[in-house]
Amino acid sequence: MPEIFAASSSANPRVTPRLIAVDMDGTFLTDAKTFDTDRFERILPRLQAHGIYFVVASGNTYTKLTDYMKGFENRGIIYIAENGAYLADDSGELAVHPFKEADVPHVYEVLDTLPQIGVVLCTTEGIFIPHNRQGAVTSIVQDYFAAQGQPVPQGLDPYSFVLMFYPSAERITDYSQVRGELIKISVQTVRADTYSVLETLQRELPPQVIPLASGFGAIDLVREGVNKAGGLRDLCERLNVHPQEVLAFGDGDNDREMLAFAGTGVAMGHASQALRAVADEVIGSHNDGAVLTYCEKLLDVLDAQGLPQAPRL
Repeated sequence: MPEIFAASSSANPRVTPRLIAVDMDGTFLTDAKTFDTDRFERILPRLQAHGIYFVVASGNTYTKLTDYMKGFENRGIIYIAENGAYLADDSGELAVHPFKEADVPHVYEVLDTLPQIGVVLCTTEGIFIPHNRQGAVTSIVQDYFAAQGQPVPQGLDPYSFVLMFYPSAERITDYSQVRGELIKISVQTVRADTYSVLETLQRELPPQVIPLASGFGAIDLVREGVNKAGGLRDLCERLNVHPQEVLAFGDGDNDREMLAFAGTGVAMGHASQALRAVADEVIGSHNDGAVLTYCEKLLDVLDAQGLPQAPRL
């Protein structure tokens, strides 16, 4: 039987975890898109000494995630990128779940009815940004800086700012220039319009394409059945980990399935009531390193119990 933590423990998963999955934006990363690398440098080998896999699960591209985790290459970290559409580890690609080719033209038609949104197309061969949405991108960048309480830097080109988040992206003028199989579309809008845009996408997109709000005005479009929980399910099968042995952290609507799938789901303090409803625990702020603190307390409990490796179900 798995070890059950005492109710008095500050880190209180239902079952000793063998896999920890963390969302990035608003969960593992601060608002400045950083994390305490010194603390994590101490935590990661302790997790691995107990046989616990560390998984980054995000709507971000794999390239962006490895950029966030720079300095931890070839350290056994597993990636669920593009909200579950792309899985990779140190050996390379594990799985990819692209859109059905027949759905893509319809998706493009729907996007063209929403000129107020920014669009980033992520494929198996690269990242592509349509260059016909200058007004939308300008408004979104202004909204981004307003959320940070900062003015837009004078002379800033909005598209150049977007490319900071997608450094390998190519600007395109026509969808025919997109190469590779489409695995995710990232839609961005001003924060106040997020749910009206989401409702339009839910109504107009083909049923095989699912829009997921991922926070801060971002909406990800993925193939039906593709989400972080699906990525975790795939990993669990590959690694012989029972779902009850998964500990997952998240803050956004695109984390709901993942937290529900995990044996222990943990929501951040600013998470919506809907996400809190499926979570087993609610912790503090991403800006205070709450996920790292939870992991440290968990490891202290495991060390005190003298468990060299997490037991299996």
